[in-house]
Amino acid sequence: MTRTAPAPSRPPEPDGPRQVSKFEYNLLRILRFLVGHFPADQGLQLVRTATTRPDCISNGAVDLVKDTLSKAMVLFLTHAGGWRSDKYLRNNAPNVGRVWARIPLDERTLEFSRPVLDFLFWLTAEKVHETKQAWDAAPKALTPTDELFFALAFDAMRSDPDVLAILRRKDVFARNPFCWLIAPHDAADPDTTKPQSPDFAPLCTGLRAVLVECLQTYLTHRWIRSERDKGQLGDWKRMRQQGNAEFVALRDFLKAAEVARRTDLARFVLRTNAAVLQSDLTPVFWTGGLQGSGPPRLADRLETQRAALAFPRQMVTLESWQERARYVGYFDDDYQASQMWKADWEAVNGDRVAVRARAAVEMLEPLRGPITGQPPAGAGTQGGDNPEGSPG
Repeated sequence: MTRTAPAPSRPPEPDGPRQVSKFEYNLLRILRFLVGHFPADQGLQLVRTATTRPDCISNGAVDLVKDTLSKAMVLFLTHAGGWRSDKYLRNNAPNVGRVWARIPLDERTLEFSRPVLDFLFWLTAEKVHETKQAWDAAPKALTPTDELFFALAFDAMRSDPDVLAILRRKDVFARNPFCWLIAPHDAADPDTTKPQSPDFAPLCTGLRAVLVECLQTYLTHRWIRSERDKGQLGDWKRMRQQGNAEFVALRDFLKAAEVARRTDLARFVLRTNAAVLQSDLTPVFWTGGLQGSGPPRLADRLETQRAALAFPRQMVTLESWQERARYVGYFDDDYQASQMWKADWEAVNGDRVAVRARAAVEMLEPLRGPITGQPPAGAGTQGGDNPEGSPG
């Protein structure tokens, strides 16, 4: 009688804290800073400090990285909105429940790839603001969870101007659609007047769409704060750059959501406008902090003020969705989706919000008469590639 050897088992976990090197210790602290579990001032100081890089790190440190990433990302998505029992479209029909009830496990599995660890190595070994070693990752090589992690890392570090100047030159951030949803004005090239957003179509399908569902509340709060803070911005050039980047990002995201028939992913745009436009506002709400007389040309001053109202200008698109939804019949394929959109619209009194948004925008068009009535059906996008050339 032959005996088979027992399957090899993993060695038992050591008692007490794991032993790590100084490099590994700094890498783990930087990771915790990027996911919001370490003080920002200390984290940025580590990013600006170089540590001698070893050839590799221990298995124990790798396990700690994996454990931190997996737990922190799940916790972030849960707090961001995944805990809410909500309704989203699945196969063009409403699907109700919390994210772990709505989505099968194999469709919401979070996976990280090698570029994340390479990035952590680079941050730890280099003075990022004075980096001598080039690092980047091809956007196509990233998993959806990688993209979201890099967006959170970008958000954590963008408060440091020197670090931001380095990060925004890397494709992993500059072409990351999550970065553009969270902070388009920092992801865009500050020296261009015509920013180019990344492809938002992937955000409307698969796991990326699930992540955007979880981020709705988070994005709403972020954009509400950004809109209210805009009135404190004093620099005319900065205002124009920020507004142009925001307009392009929002316009292109709404286009992608409409094409994918996932208008539910644009709730944060509707809810942000509803929260900001709770009363009749003038453009001063957005531009009241601008210092001095601004650019010498009147046209440039007007374009800056139009750019400041990038968010309310998106109501033209949302209003066209509502108009189209009104004419979807019971036996049409999009009936349930249109009913969901109409419910979202009515929940925030969308007609009143649209009127207030249109009134604020029209105040910046002194040579154009008031626009009355609803937008024409099919006007789901605002024409032209140059955000400065719109709105209605």
